[in-house]
Amino acid sequence: MCKTLVLAQNENITIAQCCNCRVLNIWRAGVLMNFSFEQFDAFYNATKRLEFDNYLENRPDGKEVVILSTPFPDISLVFTREEWREFFQKMEEATFMQKVYELVHN
Repeated sequence: MCKTLVLAQNENITIAQCCNCRVLNIWRAGVLMNFSFEQFDAFYNATKRLEFDNYLENRPDGKEVVILSTPFPDISLVFTREEWREFFQKMEEATFMQKVYELVHN
């Protein structure tokens, strides 16, 4: 059985790692994203500097959002401005905590 360690969490997002499988899971609004440690780092580094206003689109109801494509053409991640900020804040926190746990447990 995998030992799961929560790295970052609030009421909308949980980022946890499986210590045995070396997989990171991001739980967000009905979506579960799984990454190897290397994939998570690559995803975080590729997206952390994206500015919300540079990728702004409008949903059919007029709400401003950013849409991130995934490797699956029919599946995209959609973020409001607040969700965008919160998502990257939690990824940054998880990245920091992952490094802390590596130092403590190695």
